[in-house]
Amino acid sequence: MSFRTIGLIFNPRLATALPLAQQITTWLSARGVASWLCCSDPQPTAQAVAGPAELLVTLGGDGTILRAMHLAAPLQIPVLGINLGRVGFLTETQPETWQAVLAQVLDGGGWVEERTLLRATLQRDGAVIGQSDALNDAVLSRGALARTVRLETWVDGAPLTRYVADGLILATATGSTAYAYAVGGPVLPPWLDNLLLVPVAPHLTLDRPLVLEASAVVEVIVHTTLPGLLSADGQLTGELLDGDRVRVERSPLAARFLRLRTREDFYRTLVERLTPRNEVFQK
Repeated sequence: MSFRTIGLIFNPRLATALPLAQQITTWLSARGVASWLCCSDPQPTAQAVAGPAELLVTLGGDGTILRAMHLAAPLQIPVLGINLGRVGFLTETQPETWQAVLAQVLDGGGWVEERTLLRATLQRDGAVIGQSDALNDAVLSRGALARTVRLETWVDGAPLTRYVADGLILATATGSTAYAYAVGGPVLPPWLDNLLLVPVAPHLTLDRPLVLEASAVVEVIVHTTLPGLLSADGQLTGELLDGDRVRVERSPLAARFLRLRTREDFYRTLVERLTPRNEVFQK
């Protein structure tokens, strides 16, 4: 792989992100590689960036990668993440090793890993009113008031159950270590194509997560007296009203990551990355 232009997407809420991005820009220029900078907030779009690129480098945490992937996936551009966040499941390297990693990349090292994306489509009265792709998950949830929603759920055209819960998570294997994990879902190797179905605080209903095959199509009919929410990777797709339908399936797009590490590193670092890194507040 050769790179004429590399895009740098940085998280503006992290004090070290922009200075590091500027440092990388100078380093790339000295090696004959053009680059441009783009803020991750608001979410980057093709209209917001300075031009085409063969690689996107993110400076932030997993959230920064999720935002960048909405730009990268339609353009089939690989992403390489420098972890400035707390967890960094999706990132490739730490800030202290970026020079060695990018030097390997410019020398032709690395391989492209593809990950599954989900596509969530919101329908009302037979018309599509919202659609989003997600690398981690699509979430149907209750609104601001603490009342459950009833989610009549079908898999591949067969009725499964009516969840009575705070919400329902439909996650990729990549997203199995995100919100789905926090509510008791299983951890899947992220290169699998499976779809996870995980209820949030279910009440007197099916309370076990389900692992579905890659080709599964999940359809949900919403029954609620108060508006709920549909989100994809934490970004709002639309409001959920009584009678709305949500269809979740594998997206025709794919997420691409530029990797130097092997798949075995997922297991080597799994427990470490799941260990909380929250700050301890001192009195």
